[in-house]
Amino acid sequence: MASLHNATLVLTVDHKGCGNYTRLQKAVDAVPDYAAARTLIAVDAGVYAEKVVVWSNKTGVTLQGRGNLNTTIVWNDTANSSGGTFYSATVAVLAANFVAYNAVALRVAGDQAAFYWCGFYSSQDTLLDEQGRHLFRGCYVEGSIDFIFGNARSLYLGCTISSVANAAAGGTVTGSVTAHGRASPAEKTGFAFVGCTVVGTGQVWLGRAWGPYATVVFARTYLSAVVAPGAWNDWNDPARQQSVFFGEYDCTGPGASGGTVQRVAYARQLDQRQAAPFMDVSYIDGNQWAVPPLLPPMQGAAGEDIIVSAEFSHGQAGIM
Repeated sequence: MASLHNATLVLTVDHKGCGNYTRLQKAVDAVPDYAAARTLIAVDAGVYAEKVVVWSNKTGVTLQGRGNLNTTIVWNDTANSSGGTFYSATVAVLAANFVAYNAVALRVAGDQAAFYWCGFYSSQDTLLDEQGRHLFRGCYVEGSIDFIFGNARSLYLGCTISSVANAAAGGTVTGSVTAHGRASPAEKTGFAFVGCTVVGTGQVWLGRAWGPYATVVFARTYLSAVVAPGAWNDWNDPARQQSVFFGEYDCTGPGASGGTVQRVAYARQLDQRQAAPFMDVSYIDGNQWAVPPLLPPMQGAAGEDIIVSAEFSHGQAGIM
């Protein structure tokens, strides 16, 4: 396992006492500060009731769980109890070069973080994708209102986005998948969803303009009827309609644009050239750091292979 992850140090966590540690935070604390080599933390199946922070000095950590339904970290903080949404995460990753397999974090502020086959479960504000460049592949994210939010530059590949928003009569919108916080055109941030599926309950927007330059793109993604016909919201600030970048490309499903589905006027239907910069790991400068070994191609919504390496050439809170 250590060689697979290129780790020179392996720490094991088992809540029954069969590992090096019974608590995940203790294992994180044991990681060498600012290590040049990678540390693997292997977490056995079970429910771990604790709040975990991977501090900025704990670089190069790989967290390996037993599956997002088998290894679970739970805590019950809320925005009110913890002093704000940014402090309410069950797991916070502030360090660079963090990788998780079959595991999860709910606040990601470190650069070059990657998550493979992880599960994120909550309602409002599930995943604080705060800042930095991040890859989420094959993950499951569940919530209702602004449940993927922040100002990171992130690529979501082959993820399932599941709304648990309440149903309401008359097609009233009861939730939103994203709330991106890009505040100025100088910030190189945005959320890109490629080959994903959006399903669930209620009626939700694909995104709300938390920041005046919010940038969100859904490409080759299956959009179920849970997506509201207008799809996008300006945060009750019409001026933001001129500066946001809300785009869709080659999406399918009853919630996709076209036919009787009418988008808001400021939504963009992209062509391949316009969508290309958002479609692969070069969007997050991830050709070197975000590609683990032995990853097969993924199937997009239209059946095409989605390659994690560069596909296009262009210039530019129970968890686990």
